[in-house]
Amino acid sequence: MSLLPRIAAAVAASLLIAATVAHTAPPEHVLLINQVAPRTHFYHSDILVPWARDVARATEGRVRVRFSIAPLGSYRRNFDMAWSGLVDLAGGNQSSNPGRFRLAMINESPYLGTSDPESISVALWRTYAQHLAPAGEFAGTKVLALHVSSLQQLYTTDQPVREMADLAGLKIAAPSELGAELIARLGAIPVLLTAPEIHDGLSRGIIDGVSMGPTGTSRLQLYPFLKYETPVAMGAGLSWGGFYLVANNESWRRIGAGDRRRILELSGEAFARRAARVFIARTEEADRELRSAGIVRITPSEDFERRFRAAASFIDRAWVEHANANGIDGAAVLASFRDAVRSEATRLGRLSGPSP
Repeated sequence: MSLLPRIAAAVAASLLIAATVAHTAPPEHVLLINQVAPRTHFYHSDILVPWARDVARATEGRVRVRFSIAPLGSYRRNFDMAWSGLVDLAGGNQSSNPGRFRLAMINESPYLGTSDPESISVALWRTYAQHLAPAGEFAGTKVLALHVSSLQQLYTTDQPVREMADLAGLKIAAPSELGAELIARLGAIPVLLTAPEIHDGLSRGIIDGVSMGPTGTSRLQLYPFLKYETPVAMGAGLSWGGFYLVANNESWRRIGAGDRRRILELSGEAFARRAARVFIARTEEADRELRSAGIVRITPSEDFERRFRAAASFIDRAWVEHANANGIDGAAVLASFRDAVRSEATRLGRLSGPSP
């Protein structure tokens, strides 16, 4: 979709939210959310705006979500802004706060038996609600939703990656601290960069590739600099992007109990499914765009897959150790999460790829 229709769609969606409450009494609560994604980005127009519209409808206009006109703080400060009460709501990527949400990032467990964002998002939410919430990683806020984006694969500029040796010495932009450690274990050099820095790094030849999902690669206009894509781990990917939506505790408590219940019915698993389905559709669109741009998909060798699996084995071990240190039976919860992924993927007919 070109830029102009996306702008028009975003403006129309915002007007629709206003129209929803235009003929009702003034809202009792206006919840400010920090506008970190551009209004033309699908995360804003296709996920957050429809949810905000539904909140207004479900509460009969008593609760309304208002997006800031411009970013009130950086993406990395987004959660802290909601925690401190500078804003009422915040949505963002867990990896933007390194080391803070290590339990919630259980979604980065590899070899889940599916590459389906909906199955993984649903399992993530259920696992958090049942097992991880008491650990208090999001203390000071009410967690409204957790979900994942599309899986992050490997894109390179001049070097096709078929064998593990092809990665040796390549400088790869990493999606998170965990992703950086995995990239290092694969023999490449991880580089932690913000989104604008990734574009600059590729255009200037400073980095040789990126670990990212197709949607990010497309949205950041990286494909002019990339030539190859290597799907790795037979659907496990290099990493999964985990996202949160939270409300400041005091802002949440000011809302009446009935309206809190109505908002929760639109959040949690319902939000996880909505967001995941948007990512599925946008990933398919981005894949077509990348193919049209001439990016060649490389099939890695069996030896590469074997060595990748061995290199990725530390991820589950590290998560279990961290969970145990926080009073959680890490092995049991991880097994429960993985079972939940496979169960939902089976129900949806999307089970594929290897699992332990």
